[in-house]
Amino acid sequence: MPEIVKGFFILAFIFIPLERIFSLHKQKIFRLGWATDATYFFTGHFIGTAGAIVVTVIFSLMTHLLNPELQSKVASQPIWLQLVEAVVVSDLAYYIAHRLLHEVPWLWQFHAVHHSIEHMDWLAAVRVHPCDQVFTRTCKMLPLCWLGFTNQTLVVYALYSAAIAFLIHANIKIKFGVLKWFVATPQFHHWHHSKIPEINNKNFAVQLPLLDLLFGTLYMPSQKMPQKYGISDRIPAGYIGQLLYPFIRKNKMLNDKLKQGVARYFSSLPVMLGVILMPVCFLSGVALINHMDIPTFIASLNAQKVTVAELQRGKLKPVILIDVRSPEEYAADRIGESPLVPLTDIEAGFGVKQVQAIAQASVKSNQTQPTIVLYCAGGARSVKAYQKLQKTGLNLVFLSGGITAWRQAIPAKQDAEILAPITRSLPEAVRSN
Repeated sequence: MPEIVKGFFILAFIFIPLERIFSLHKQKIFRLGWATDATYFFTGHFIGTAGAIVVTVIFSLMTHLLNPELQSKVASQPIWLQLVEAVVVSDLAYYIAHRLLHEVPWLWQFHAVHHSIEHMDWLAAVRVHPCDQVFTRTCKMLPLCWLGFTNQTLVVYALYSAAIAFLIHANIKIKFGVLKWFVATPQFHHWHHSKIPEINNKNFAVQLPLLDLLFGTLYMPSQKMPQKYGISDRIPAGYIGQLLYPFIRKNKMLNDKLKQGVARYFSSLPVMLGVILMPVCFLSGVALINHMDIPTFIASLNAQKVTVAELQRGKLKPVILIDVRSPEEYAADRIGESPLVPLTDIEAGFGVKQVQAIAQASVKSNQTQPTIVLYCAGGARSVKAYQKLQKTGLNLVFLSGGITAWRQAIPAKQDAEILAPITRSLPEAVRSN
């Protein structure tokens, strides 16, 4: 929460002066609906986390569709090139999702909340119904995850995407020249919020106006800007009312009673924070116990694992343990003579070939394929390595609790004794690698 508050004030200190100096329309800073949109800002972070969880769950179910070779090629590119590609791919996916929100009636009920804005400014960007937010986030992020863009690229893209979102809603009239064709601007996006129905079905892209030019939905006159924003539908003014609107809009009596009850008994922000935080806190707690972040923990549910006790009992054999930590951690302690293949190398692609070579070097004629046991400090990195290696066809598991759990049960001097009956010996050249 402190970081969210800090972000709010940073954005306010940037955009409020800009909107005073370069104002497109004369309006108050605390205009009508400002408090509602501020509530969206503070709850939006947690809803975005829910969207990330949805993406992770879907992604974990489609691992069989991944192409490690393609992902390796994408990840090996310079970050600047990955960023350009990410913007094009993501905005194309968003364009399609955005058109569906406008053209499919039951989806429009959710998206209408965003279009209920009648005073455009930087804060108007966050008035998005949670179902709308999760839907569009999922559509934008799944292609990027599937293609294998690096985490660094995704972080830079997220910052760029957020900056553009606040910019295009801002109440400013700065001229962007030829740049307006390659970067979304207020001149481009404000028309999408025009109160004229024929025009607010234009300009569906959120970052690349060229997509609308390509698909014939561009509307960007050079000498004028819209004077009125919003839609003809009557959308409740308060936060809770807007959240309920898509579900109760057809029943006026129920709508009125619910609005009266909400106004009397509920304070919007605490209630919504509680509803959103409860499942997030539960997942966070379970993930913390397993030494993982939430997305990695969800991914681990779809991965094969083995415990230290199961290895001791010989449940899997023969096995090859592979350490996916950093070289510094490996030098400090490791399980037996297990070879090192850092997660960073696996994510870059060449580590995948190293693991395949290790598995191949251990197999002689008439021998069964060994099980590769991936381990790290606590389990998070081995789960990520597991995901990257799934397409190789190797028998893979990750060690639950990692070397931390191993050392709690087995001191270093007993490694050789425990591992001898279950591990397959590797050539010296492979171990030293």
